Formats: sequence, C-alpha cells, structure tokens
Amino acid sequence: MSSRPHIIYILSDEHNGNAMGHTGDANVRTPNMDRLAAEGGSFTNAYSNCPICTPSRGTIFSGRHAHAGPVQFFFDVFPPTAPSTATMLREEGYHTAYFGKWHCGVVNNQNPPDVRENPDDFTRWPMRTPEYHRGGFQDWYGFEVNNAPFQGFYYHEGEENPRRMEKYQTDELTDLALAYLDAYDRDEPLFLVLSVEPPHFPLEAPDEYKRWDPDDLATRPTFADSPRMREQLATYYAMIENLDHNIGRVMSAIRESSSFAGNTATVYFSDHGDFMGHHGVINRKENPHQESVRIPAIFHWPGAIPAQGSRSEMFSLVDMAPTTLGMLGVEAPEHVQGMDFSPALRGGDVSAPDAVLLEMCGNPRWGLDFLDWRGLVTERWKYAYFETGHELLFDLDADPHEETNLAETDTETRDHLRARLLSLLRETREPYFDVLIEHGVQMATPVLDVSGARPGGIAPTWDGTIVSPGDR
Repeated sequence: MSSRPHIIYILSDEHNGNAMGHTGDANVRTPNMDRLAAEGGSFTNAYSNCPICTPSRGTIFSGRHAHAGPVQFFFDVFPPTAPSTATMLREEGYHTAYFGKWHCGVVNNQNPPDVRENPDDFTRWPMRTPEYHRGGFQDWYGFEVNNAPFQGFYYHEGEENPRRMEKYQTDELTDLALAYLDAYDRDEPLFLVLSVEPPHFPLEAPDEYKRWDPDDLATRPTFADSPRMREQLATYYAMIENLDHNIGRVMSAIRESSSFAGNTATVYFSDHGDFMGHHGVINRKENPHQESVRIPAIFHWPGAIPAQGSRSEMFSLVDMAPTTLGMLGVEAPEHVQGMDFSPALRGGDVSAPDAVLLEMCGNPRWGLDFLDWRGLVTERWKYAYFETGHELLFDLDADPHEETNLAETDTETRDHLRARLLSLLRETREPYFDVLIEHGVQMATPVLDVSGARPGGIAPTWDGTIVSPGDR
C-alpha cells in the first residue's frame, strides 16, 4: 500500500450548495453527502469563482482564476503545456485517470468517423478530446459535453470513436469508475476524477427517483412559482438524489477494498450552481447570485481529516488544487493562486480570506443578457461590476435572497468594495477589466435585440438598455 493516499474527486455540474440535507434543504435527501460531511469537513461557504462550465473547470484544475488561468472562456481548451492538478500529482508519484465530462478540450473539427457518418445520433458537441488537451490525465474515459443523460457516450482511452452508454449517465460513469478501482493494481497512488453532468440540464432522472409531488416542495421567496417550474425543480432534486446514491456506491467500494480502505481521500464538489427557478431563471447560472455561485465542497479522509461537519471559512474552487496538494504535505507551486485549506481540514487554524473573488470571464454570448463581470463576496456583502457599467450590491445579512440592489443607495459600501475588487484584480493579474471599472465610458443605448427573444436572464440589462423592434 502506498504511504500517500489515493485521491478521488467526485465532480458534479450545476449542484447548488444549498441543495443538500446537511446544508438545510428540507426537500432533498442526501444521506451519503451528509455522511461524508459528518465524518470529514464540509465548507458551507464554498464558492465557484467563475460560475460557468469551462472557465470554472480551468480554475479547478489549475488553481488560477479564470481571467489569469489556462482556460479563460467558454469552449477554451486546456493548453498542452499548462500545469494541472494531474501533472502536479504525477510529479509526486501519482497515476491519474479521468471519467466523464471534461469541457476543456473542444476542437471543432475533431469529430471522428462514427460522428461524421451519424451526426443525428449525437448531441451538439460530440468532439473527441485531443490527448494534449486532457490536462495531463493518463487514463481517459471522458467526453467534452453530452447534455443527454439517457443517451450518453464517452471516449475510451485512445480509441478513435466514442462508446455508447447503456444506462443513465451518472449510473454508468460510476460503474466504469468502480470497475477501474476494482482492477487497479499499480504501485503508485491513484488520482481519479469522476465527473458527471447531472444535475445539469436537460432535467431528466430515472423514474425510481421521482418521488415528489411538486406542489409539496418548499421554495424560497424569489422562486418564480408555476406548475412547470415546480416540476423541473422536483426533477432537479431527483437527479441530486441519484447522484447521492452513486456517491454512496463509491464510498462502499472504497470501504470494502483492501487497496483503498483507510487510505483514500475523497472530495465531492460542483463546478457551479443553477438558479433553478429563483429570480425567474432556470437552467442558467453565469451571474453573481448565491444560487449560481454557491457550491458543495466536502472533504473526507478517515484518520487524517477528523470528523468536524460544517466549516464556515470562505473556500472557493481556486483553492481546490493547493488544498489537495496540502493534504499530502506538498507546497503548491508559485504559479498557483489559491490557498491551502488543509490545515483547517486537519482541525487546525487557517488565516482564511475575508473575501472571495468572483467573475464571469469569457461567457458564451448566447444572448445580449450574457455579460462579463467581476465581483467579490464577503461574509456580509456581495458586489459585482458588469461590463455595461451596471453594479450590484447586496447585504447578505439583511437580504439573504438578494432582492434589493443597494448600489445606488449605499454608495459608501459600494465604493469601498469596488476599491477592494480592484485590488484583488491587480493581485491576480487581471488583464483589462480594471480599465473598465476605472475608466469605462458611457455605453450607447438602447441596444436593439433582433433575435426575436426576450431577455431571459437577470443580468442588469434593465429598462432602457435592451429593446426589441416592437418597442421602438
């Protein structure tokens, strides 16, 4: 048995950090997530620094903020020579394996023969991930994007064409990972990532997990209540409960394995959240509100991380890589921007930051209300500056549901947090947004939206900013 622990990341997509039993959501049962938290440590103030898939995943696996990292925009790729969690652990003697969604390696012409000949059999982004865009992972059972939990596919090691999944995605990827763990006989400790899309949209779950009467769901004041919204929220919870079941399968396999029992650190987290009907938005993130940026972050390592339950420090995904290295007693390289929280997980003290840098960097521009922004969150305050010059300021103590924007009324706090944000951006090598904040010009309005759709998000494209042809 290796003297260093095996490390398993279980990474989901769009799981809001409030939607677990131990974080207070009465609608959902997550006994396995709750057990991991009770036996280890759960950061209940954990944040996604950039709440959209590709840049967030770049932050996770580089330890750098998206604006200064290897993956800076939606559908950017992990550069071939960029250091990653995988390469840093390989330097420490680890073998690495990746299962599931990657979303950091889309090259538009990398459709293999089976995809080119049968394009209608695949979803929108069926590309094979080139080997040098896989972030240094050695064994590969991954894909870029499925967005079809019952019609999944993945690329097996070096094979040219994808393999079909026969089961619901979370179930089948867990099957693949468990088979790999069962067969693992290398001398090196293992770093394995199990990355599942659910509860990311489309909202689909196995029938046996659909146990709710949508009318019985408890909702928060900002929920846009309707029968359809409630049905979708119920399915979201069903996807989470299926995920929780599969986390339990992984943990049972570890406990029953002579190779992994007592010698495995497991981390469960998500790349970002989802509004899931709150503030009138569903199947969206990319804004600074809590539903979008709050995530689970649970660390479990018997014998090394004492049972402590919930922790209140402000942890964020930029801290994942240095904390993983810190659990091994390895200091993070100087290019890593995040903080090592392993002393806190071991039961000690840590000088945690009093603010977390948030941002939307390189958003996909699906519509005019997809905007880039920079922001920060403290225990009490949330501040964001959008590329349009709009600002948001929320008092999370007095207004936990973020219903009242104070940017125009509490100007003293706004200006203080704006200055603090500028300082954080300079510390983290912001290339341009500081210029917008300090020297931005008045934007031209109104903007004519010719798409035929109404703005559907909550970016601050307020009255007078975007108009449709019929409004003129």
